[in-house]
Amino acid sequence: MSQATAPKISILGDGISTFEGYTPRVGSFYSPSYASYSGFNTAEGTWWMQAIEQLGGRFLCNNSFTGSYVCYTGHYSAALPGRIRTLATETEKPDVIFIYTGLNDAANAVPTDLFQRDYEEMLSRVQKFFPEAKVWVGTLMVGDAPTGGRPYYIEPECFETLEDYNAVIRDCAKKFGVNVADLAELHSSYETVNGLHPNKKGMTQFAALWLEAMKKAEK
Repeated sequence: MSQATAPKISILGDGISTFEGYTPRVGSFYSPSYASYSGFNTAEGTWWMQAIEQLGGRFLCNNSFTGSYVCYTGHYSAALPGRIRTLATETEKPDVIFIYTGLNDAANAVPTDLFQRDYEEMLSRVQKFFPEAKVWVGTLMVGDAPTGGRPYYIEPECFETLEDYNAVIRDCAKKFGVNVADLAELHSSYETVNGLHPNKKGMTQFAALWLEAMKKAEK
């Protein structure tokens, strides 16, 4: 597939989906200078760039931000119109949008009714701005224990109610008619630098999980 006809893919997410130079700099968890921990120093190592390549797509935009929430009660909500608008350039709109966000809401025990309210608002705005885009939302999962004896970024017990948030994501996806990459349903995991953010191998595993979940959903 030529670059001219390849589907244009954008990403909306949190720190797991960042890379400096491709996402807002102040909110980028991954960068070339982090290579000694993550194991990769270019965006080609990220899960989303690997998934885009394997799908034969073309990267368009990425508005992912470390520490961001879905909910307005937290930091830099993914439902903000300014974030969603930047999934397009001045001349091009995405054909496909990947959304993977909500872990910070779950870790900080945002009430699920508020999480649902703002997840719905996020999807509503995505569809308003990009009515022709194929939207994929990912259910949430956490990775393996940190490598090298490093500390957890967020303690595992903070995610004990993660399935409650995944139930909201599935419900919202059904309500808005968008596609679900049900990562949680695969009951798998990925290597991490801190129990949450993937390392080099973990990024490849995470990309593979997205592709597997998408394939499963399309059967």
